[in-house]
Parts: sequence; structure tokens; C-alpha cells
Amino acid sequence: MAGFFVLHTRWHTLDRLREYQAGAQSSLAEHGAKSLVYDVQPEVVEGSSELAATVILEFADLATAKAWYNSPGYQEVLPIRLESSDGIGRFVSNDPS
Repeated sequence: MAGFFVLHTRWHTLDRLREYQAGAQSSLAEHGAKSLVYDVQPEVVEGSSELAATVILEFADLATAKAWYNSPGYQEVLPIRLESSDGIGRFVSNDPS
């Protein structure tokens, strides 16, 4: 079953965005990730959110998604995102069990 990383985020500074994106893209490629969604203007239909962007990444399975997130390559650039944005990241799976 596929595994996904879902991020709802809002960047409050774009100073290091390109650096983050370069490192993140490299680590994603190493783990065979597929970018399914990158939407900076989602339509909120329930509740409210100040998190302006939604990112959904697909991996072969949940273990691979977690291996990517914890990989040295991603951990190297993750602090840039955490310092430059607010957000909520989640691992989810389409496993019905």
C-alpha cells in the first residue's frame, strides 16, 4: 500500500526557500517519491486555516515515506523549512486495515 506525506504549511520568510527545495527534491528523488499535489491556494470548505499551501507526496509505502523524512539528506534541509514556515506534516496510508 502506498504511503504519503501530507504537509499543510505557510512560509513566513522565503529567504532560503530555494535552498530547501533543492535539498528536498534531491532526497525525494533518492526515495522514489512522486509529487501529487502542490497547491498554494487551496479552497477551505470546512473550518479555517492560515496554512496557505498543501503538499502531498506519494511513496511506495509508509516505511519508505518515513525513511525519506528521517534520511540524512532530508534532515539536512528540514531545519530550513521549520525555521521559515509554520505547518502540520502527517504520514498517511491508503491501507484499509
